[in-house]
Amino acid sequence: MGKLKLNHFALDDNFHLIAIHSNSEIFKIAFEINNRLKVSLKRIEDISFKDKKAYHSIYKYESLKYDSKMFLFSNKSTLEENQISQELLFRDLSQLNFILSEFPKAEYFLKIEQGEFDITWLINNLKMCSGILSCYKVEIKNEKSRSEEHTSELQSQFRI
Repeated sequence: MGKLKLNHFALDDNFHLIAIHSNSEIFKIAFEINNRLKVSLKRIEDISFKDKKAYHSIYKYESLKYDSKMFLFSNKSTLEENQISQELLFRDLSQLNFILSEFPKAEYFLKIEQGEFDITWLINNLKMCSGILSCYKVEIKNEKSRSEEHTSELQSQFRI
């Protein structure tokens, strides 16, 4: 599967963002959400930041009936680099990379654009998924997440 570079991220007022905590892999969460909500989230190209070698999985569902889009994406990605160390010839270093660093404990996010949704109903149904430990609606308040530079890096992927 190819890799997409993130250029933008829509942080306007016409979306809902739900943080998901889970120990399950993203494909299992997507499967459970598909069954519970009767949607069809499908994996699309991984996303990454221009300046990093970390890739984040993303699933997309588009509803023509409700005129909305749903994205399930991983918040965390491990960035591994081989670097020369004084102690060892080569040393593997791992570094966590977050799409929304103000929520480091959220493994995944479900972003819902447009459409009319009963978010309370949606969250209650998500909580019934066996792979989801907890989930809740989040508001992006951190100026770093809303900054033009960060916003421009994230927006284009979610306009596919």
